This record gives sequence, C-alpha cells and structure tokens, in this order.
Amino acid sequence: MHLNPDHYLQTAAGRVFTADRHAAAWERLYTDLSAALLARPRRIIMVIGVQGAGKSTWTRKWAAQSNDAIYVDSTFATANRRARVIEIAKAAGVPIRAVWVKVDLETALRRNKSRAADETVPDEAVENVFRIFEPPTCGEGFCEVVILGDEVDFVQQVGITSTAAKSPIEKT
Repeated sequence: MHLNPDHYLQTAAGRVFTADRHAAAWERLYTDLSAALLARPRRIIMVIGVQGAGKSTWTRKWAAQSNDAIYVDSTFATANRRARVIEIAKAAGVPIRAVWVKVDLETALRRNKSRAADETVPDEAVENVFRIFEPPTCGEGFCEVVILGDEVDFVQQVGITSTAAKSPIEKT
C-alpha cells in the first residue's frame, strides 16, 4: 500500500492544491493509515525528503513488490510533521522505518521542473523545505533510518529490472 497526501488532491482535471484541501488530505491519510493497520502489516516505511528527491518514484517501485508493508510518502520535513504517523504506528504495534531520499537542492529543483505541470511546486517551496528540513532520527521512534542517495538517480534514469535487486529496507 502506498499513501501520499498528494493522492487525495487529484481530481479529474489534475492535482488541485489549496490550504484547506491540503489539510483535508492529511486527515484522510491518517484515517486511511489507521484503517490499513487493521490488516496487521509487518511494517510501515515512511519515505522522507524534499520535493523532487525521488520519493514517489522509489516508493512506487518498492510498494508494488511488497504486500506486507505500508509506504507513507511525503516531504515529512520536520520531526513534528512525522510525529502523528509514528504515533499511529506505535499505537498499532507496527514498527516504522524511515527512508530518507537525500538529494542536493539543485537536483531537487531540476527534478521538480520535469514534473507534470499540475505536480510542479514553486521553487520557493522546494527551497523552504530544504532549508527547514530536519533529518530523521531513531530518537523520534523509528526502528531504523535508511539514507538513500545516488541509487535513486539509477532507479529514476534507467530503472531496476533485475530480480536480484533488493530493497534496502527488506527486513522484518
């Protein structure tokens, strides 16, 4: 399962963003996450990074190959923004790992510009998230923090088709 607040902003005309819709999208994500936890998945993977880092690309690949994990994908720029998902996971007794897709600002801005028009965010928004970003830590409640970097470029540019390719978070 792959949850992302942006999914709730999609309409027949494309993604529509307003402050109210954004807040409602997060509430729907929390509700859907709580409901999904009733199926007792083995783990939650929180995929973290600035806009344009490659989070959704990476998540789509690995979520499609996993039926025992819930992937929650967004910027999650601060510990405060991550806290509610961590609390929901802990309340359900499900371990949660952080996967930080770490890229430099130039890479994030370049990738953001290559998105579909309704999915592109203003450069200022990417720069702001980059500026306020707090790296995830186990002290927040994660059982593990995995940092991805250059391998995300490989996944995006050529794709991984080998059956030998393993997710860096394939642990129980």
